[in-house]
Amino acid sequence: MTKIAICDDELQELERAQGMLVKYNQEHPQYNITIITFAAPLELLSYVEEHGGFDLFLLDVYMAGLLGTDAARQLRQLGDSGEIVFMTSSRDHALDAFEVDAAQYLIKPYTEKAFFSALDKVFSRMIIERRHLITFKTSDGIARIFARDVVFTETCRNNYQMIHTNNNKKYEVRMTAGELFELLMPAKSFVRCGASINLNLRYIRQINKEMIIFDSGEHLAYPYRAYQMLKEAFLSFQMSPEE
Repeated sequence: MTKIAICDDELQELERAQGMLVKYNQEHPQYNITIITFAAPLELLSYVEEHGGFDLFLLDVYMAGLLGTDAARQLRQLGDSGEIVFMTSSRDHALDAFEVDAAQYLIKPYTEKAFFSALDKVFSRMIIERRHLITFKTSDGIARIFARDVVFTETCRNNYQMIHTNNNKKYEVRMTAGELFELLMPAKSFVRCGASINLNLRYIRQINKEMIIFDSGEHLAYPYRAYQMLKEAFLSFQMSPEE
């Protein structure tokens, strides 16, 4: 089952997106789509906090009370890694979409063809990401997590690595940073940073010469000599086309 949330404070636009999504599901029953609609971003955020997240969020940008891009940032801070498609009448927030790793950015009034094409790309991305399910033997037992959900890893003691995930969970595994990177690198969003840190570029909000700042607001110090390489890798990742 694929859970999809639609959030738009204009009823006509909300119903239009829902209708297209229902038709898409009829043509692609293998995705088994479940739809929940929200007329306000705060309503969506409250639902996610209480019931958990979605596989895909279809978000308007200009909504009363809170921009859709700001709602997306809060979703990321809650640890939700669901795909995001923005639906808006302006291109002004395209850079904000990069910051929250949005999969698509649709300009209203979009056509059914454009809407379906965006969904095709999103589902293709989901299928690729879900292949990267990794099983670890941790200090507390066996854990299975998606590489996509790993924010960064760091050496903590001896040959142990601490894995930090987007839902604020941590896993301690006994292997080298290099061995861990070999497991993570098929996801294609990971880079080595020095000898002891592996980074998922999709969760980085900002890089300066002393700190890496993640979407969650968390800061991580890193070796200064890695700054240029990391900056170039981050920019390349942001500008690369989706698979």
